[in-house]
Amino acid sequence: MEAPYSMTAHYDEFQEVKYVSRCGAGGARGASLPPGFPRGSGRSGSGARAGLPRWNRREVCLLSGLVFAAGLCAILAAMLALKYLGPGAAGGGACPEGCPERKAFARAARFLSANLDSSIDPCRDFYSFACGGWLRRHAIPDDKLTYGTIAAIGEQNEERLRRLLARPAGGPGGAAQRKVRAFFRSCLDMREIERLGPRPMLEVIADCGGWDAARWDLNRLLYKAQGVYSAAALFSLTVSLDDRNSSRYVIRIDQDGLTLPERTLYLAQDEESEKVPGRRGLGRPGSPGAGG
Repeated sequence: MEAPYSMTAHYDEFQEVKYVSRCGAGGARGASLPPGFPRGSGRSGSGARAGLPRWNRREVCLLSGLVFAAGLCAILAAMLALKYLGPGAAGGGACPEGCPERKAFARAARFLSANLDSSIDPCRDFYSFACGGWLRRHAIPDDKLTYGTIAAIGEQNEERLRRLLARPAGGPGGAAQRKVRAFFRSCLDMREIERLGPRPMLEVIADCGGWDAARWDLNRLLYKAQGVYSAAALFSLTVSLDDRNSSRYVIRIDQDGLTLPERTLYLAQDEESEKVPGRRGLGRPGSPGAGG
């Protein structure tokens, strides 16, 4: 029976014959080998094969699979290291979903624990146990009747806003923020304020109709007060959540005063109040400034 033909075997034999013909030991360069030359005859006298070992198809496939598996393991190890050892795991840098909530809970827990007084038995005096730390560190200021966490947070927010508004004119932010900073600086320019004197306020009063209440146009006055100067005269307009549907906002119209906080500011008879031109007419019955 005739042996099957194998191109791979002939290719391997051809490669070995070619290599031995060029670099074989004891043979001249370019000499050919006789037919039937064994594949092991291309070894040197020391027993080492002349040339690098060749990989067959199975070994190449196994090596490729090992390289792919090693690369996949390296990628998975890098992903796990970033997840559990990265900046997000330590509480800083970029956070995954839910991380801001966990930070807020941790900050609230630290705030509550700092304000506790663990030296007091909560079963005997729970108020001192819960607020003793706060009371020791926060005394009531001389200019306030009460003081609590809401007032302290408000002061912190005001201080942050002051630092933001006090930034230079070319600081970060859009056009709206730059306008707000410019307006804030104008309120601190005492030299310019002293130079202008009462002129800006007198111009506003003249724009609203002047001191003579008989010449006032109520519609125009309300438009100027509400739309131009944002003063809640007679009524106030606000936007807030709908009590019946919290997914939408509504416009609320509510009663308001004449912009001054107390009725006595319109009816006071002291010397300084009498100096205001045209103010006496505001207190007469039937006038816009008369109270009920």
